[in-house]
Amino acid sequence: MTFKGYHNDHRTDYRPRTERTFDKKFSPTWITSGITQETVTFSDELGRFIKDYGLTTSQIRNVFGEIKRIQLKGFENEKPRFYLLKPKMAYAAKRANNQGIRVLKQFFDEAHSQVNDKVTYQNFVDFFESILAYHKAYGGKD
Repeated sequence: MTFKGYHNDHRTDYRPRTERTFDKKFSPTWITSGITQETVTFSDELGRFIKDYGLTTSQIRNVFGEIKRIQLKGFENEKPRFYLLKPKMAYAAKRANNQGIRVLKQFFDEAHSQVNDKVTYQNFVDFFESILAYHKAYGGKD
């Protein structure tokens, strides 16, 4: 019996293995230069992984809401709030304590470190939204 997104190794417990790692690499150019087809493929694979490994939309709702508020008010006006996204994500990851959010936090931190103006912030928003869109498309729950 095979369940979509789960390992078929004849176990009776079909929960995803917690020791599995996400081995794809982040490219800083996705933030500094813009989204590419490679970014979309990465987002697709990461979105599925974080869904399979326990991330729920509600676990990152505060962080995502803040990302959107900063976008609406303008990056240049909201830099302090942007800098505070990193500790908010750290708190969300610690509180949720599942592999899905820990992996998302890893790539969030890498992308966050590449933002330095409104253009790179927009690329950051696009990157994060694409991951969450795939998470939801694969059945990520609230």
